[in-house]
Amino acid sequence: MKYTFRSLPLLLSALIMVINSSCQKDSDFDFENSNLKMEVLSGESTNATTNFTAPNTKGYLTINSDGSYGARDFSQGSVPDEVDESQWKNPADTYYFKLSSNDGGTENDYDFKFSGTANANFTVNTAKYDLYYVNQEINDVIFPDQFDRVHIPNGTAGYNSLSGSGNRTNPGWYIYNIRTHIMSSFNSRTYILVNKSTGDSYKIKLRSVYKGETPNADRAANNFPFMSFDYKKF
Repeated sequence: MKYTFRSLPLLLSALIMVINSSCQKDSDFDFENSNLKMEVLSGESTNATTNFTAPNTKGYLTINSDGSYGARDFSQGSVPDEVDESQWKNPADTYYFKLSSNDGGTENDYDFKFSGTANANFTVNTAKYDLYYVNQEINDVIFPDQFDRVHIPNGTAGYNSLSGSGNRTNPGWYIYNIRTHIMSSFNSRTYILVNKSTGDSYKIKLRSVYKGETPNADRAANNFPFMSFDYKKF
């Protein structure tokens, strides 16, 4: 069942109580061969964009100034909204992304997915990838095997901390402000995906769950889940 926007504060509060009561449990991107390699992006400069074209997928891909690719307002569903066709009337419980096509994937063909409360849990396909994190901005992460990377055994990054600037030892990526019920990204956090069979590696920055990367209210915003993230192959 899909959680309603109004239920997010209660769901996250319950989630936080479970997390705080636990005993610290272990909590291919190839653009050249991509189906999205179109003239609109190939050879274009920063801010060129193209819409996702996979079935049941909305949002768009853009080029960032550092050469990475930015997925913006990525979402999946079954029935478009009758008023705003850029979003779903029935958003899916889980969003799947495929790096080899730079587009939406499926349950049987994906590299990572977004699920859970507000679809904010980022989980790699552990049959294909190992997941690590480093406490650095994405532009500062130069090598996939740098010494300070931390392995995430279960391949999932979700809740990080309550308000503040983030918890450097928690593998999660989003900060949940319990007073305003607003989610924000832990800025100094980059994830590294390493393909178990090929060794190909990618770095990913998770940015926002809100449409346009901006909450539509100062308290209990409800324009989610629209996932925005940056990624680049090493």
